[in-house]
Amino acid sequence: MNLSLPSATQLLVRFGARDISQVAAPDAGRTIEPELLVAAASGQPLDDWPPEDVAIAVATLARIADAVTRARSEVSFYLRFRSAGEDAPQWVTDDLAEIARYHLYDDAGKEESTVRVLYKDVIKRLETLAKEDKERGASDGGDSGLQISHQPRLMDRRTLRHL
Repeated sequence: MNLSLPSATQLLVRFGARDISQVAAPDAGRTIEPELLVAAASGQPLDDWPPEDVAIAVATLARIADAVTRARSEVSFYLRFRSAGEDAPQWVTDDLAEIARYHLYDDAGKEESTVRVLYKDVIKRLETLAKEDKERGASDGGDSGLQISHQPRLMDRRTLRHL
């Protein structure tokens, strides 16, 4: 199944570089300028920035990549009933970014936060999609490919009558 993953640049544009840089930065006690994170994500030269800030930006991008990977794994669980050639609906790709943002927030998100509410909405849609796929008769991993075969019968009442 083809499922395009959001890049760090797409997350920065969609949710705001300032918000993502604050949430995704490792617990180093220092925050970095959102412009540095945008430059690092887009592959621009980082020679004008202090090396310690560049190191934080690289670690932040690694955390973003980890959150996207976790989001893909979570979505793949709900799409397990899809056959290999069947693509996910377009809205799943958009919702992947929401799940990745939720994973960036980790435990920092409060129960009533917008990020958590959006995440729960996405999970409900994915659960509904998985249920619909399962009801169509697919098994884990798409078509089951199960074939029942047996050997021809070797013994029956007639052949065993004289024993």
